[in-house]
Amino acid sequence: MDDVRTTYETNVFGPIRVTQALLPLLKAADEARVVMMSSGLGLLGLITDPSSAYSTVNLMAYSSSKTALNAVTVAFAKELAPLGIKVNAVEPGNVATGLNGNSGVLSPAEGAASAIRLATIGKDGPTAGFFGVDASVQSW
Repeated sequence: MDDVRTTYETNVFGPIRVTQALLPLLKAADEARVVMMSSGLGLLGLITDPSSAYSTVNLMAYSSSKTALNAVTVAFAKELAPLGIKVNAVEPGNVATGLNGNSGVLSPAEGAASAIRLATIGKDGPTAGFFGVDASVQSW
């Protein structure tokens, strides 16, 4: 349970706190954007599809926290849409991090590219979406 609590503090409650703390700045900015760092492991469709590589991974705390983060993304997107603030989630890809023993195939800089792309979308860009590392739109 301690691992689950710690993971939720990091992956769910942390992004909520940061977004809420930055709301005054976001509201004052032109074309403000919020990008949540999620994972395909938080997409129920992928982790339950036997043909998906994601279905072979079973990390209760991590996967469920990313599923919760995806729901948070949609909630913020709905709340902030009238203000023109776009809120999306992105999967950075298989980035070399401490979580995977630095065995990922992408560098942190390469993993950041998908978030940067969403952080710089124009006024006609999407909101309440989940985007893969290749910019593909994924189903929640």
